[in-house]
Amino acid sequence: MSTSESSSSVLGANPKFLFRFAFWMFVGSISFSIAGMLLLKLVPSTMSVFGPIYTKLVKTPTWIFMTMLAILPVLMYGPELGWKRIAFFAGWGCFIGGASELIGTTGLFTVGGIPLPFGEYEYTQWLGPKIAGHVPYFIPPSWFAMSVVSLDLARRATSTRWRYLALGTLFMVLWDVSLDPAMNRAFPFWNYGTDGFFFGMPISNWCGWAAVTFVILLGYEYLGGGLPTKNPWAPWVYVLNCFFPLAISVLQGFYLAGLIGAVATAFPFAVLWMSNPATLKRSMAPA
Repeated sequence: MSTSESSSSVLGANPKFLFRFAFWMFVGSISFSIAGMLLLKLVPSTMSVFGPIYTKLVKTPTWIFMTMLAILPVLMYGPELGWKRIAFFAGWGCFIGGASELIGTTGLFTVGGIPLPFGEYEYTQWLGPKIAGHVPYFIPPSWFAMSVVSLDLARRATSTRWRYLALGTLFMVLWDVSLDPAMNRAFPFWNYGTDGFFFGMPISNWCGWAAVTFVILLGYEYLGGGLPTKNPWAPWVYVLNCFFPLAISVLQGFYLAGLIGAVATAFPFAVLWMSNPATLKRSMAPA
């Protein structure tokens, strides 16, 4: 093997190695957080030991989780799409998601007194520094990450463009079914200005999620050239990203939220099963 061939081989292997490293960091941050919550629930007296560093114990794994979530899709799809193309996906998803969050948290546009596109809400300090003092820097990359993973899953169910764009939007909103009770009620990563129907969340939030996600997916499809590849790790990233808030809800005593979220998380896989059972089996078997 020549030197150039050897270098090419090493460079080709690097994304896989980096992905697996990021993936297990992702899993590790989830495991650490859940183990800590479980310990405090079973042995409340341990709070006297961990109390002085409680804030760090919450923020550190959460920030690692959010960082890995943003990195994983880049490493999953970059080698197939090309780094320039995945950079566009990341930039577009972050820009649209971040802009919508800034508009929402600043109340720039309102309809009937309700701030667009999500309703009235604000982020607390737990997700760290904020863009313009309103939106944590971790939030825009999460729009990119989960929107592209949701699109990947949707394209496994149908090859019709408008159907997979609609399904991808739905799958993204279903993630919020598990996410919102955990991050709003079980642990206050953000707060709403009104007491909404779903564990404090107003219906306007899901409407906003659907609208913003659809715009992001349209950009991927028409400006970015679409997502022709199906990554075998996408179902696991989706499931784990839903499992984390579900575990938080259950450990904090929000059992109904956990049940509803679990049903919502299962729905995309039920769709895949109904479209083709073999597709689901292949989807859950990463290389």
